Amino acid sequence: MRQSLQKIIDNLITVFLGLVLGSFFFFAVQAKAEPPNFDQYNNYRNTPQPVQKKSNVNTAVDDVINLILKQGFAGAIIVVLGVWTFRTDKMNRTIQKENFDKFVAISGECSGHMASVSARLENIEREIELQKMQMQTQLLKG
Repeated sequence: MRQSLQKIIDNLITVFLGLVLGSFFFFAVQAKAEPPNFDQYNNYRNTPQPVQKKSNVNTAVDDVINLILKQGFAGAIIVVLGVWTFRTDKMNRTIQKENFDKFVAISGECSGHMASVSARLENIEREIELQKMQMQTQLLKG
């Protein structure tokens, strides 16, 4: 019951995020851009550019954080989807572990039952062989 309710909630979250993302892209396509400012572009191209310092782990992390912050709504969606994916993956791993444990238990039970059936079949085979030999001896005598 709890798993089916969790699946329904997860599906609703997926649909909601899909609708939000779809509406974002719909409105992004509708937005009109300003015409390019060629004077600014020419001035930028003629001025010498500062030399960028080498990136290390801290600046790389800062760059990623700044990139997400600059993206605004899209960055927030990326963060939310990342957290949701991590949570769903973690939940799926626990469910997979539970199912594997159940499989091991059922497999153990099945092995025990198969051994019992095998012993019974061997007994039945011995009885059939014994009756076959008795029938042959009766046919030879009679």
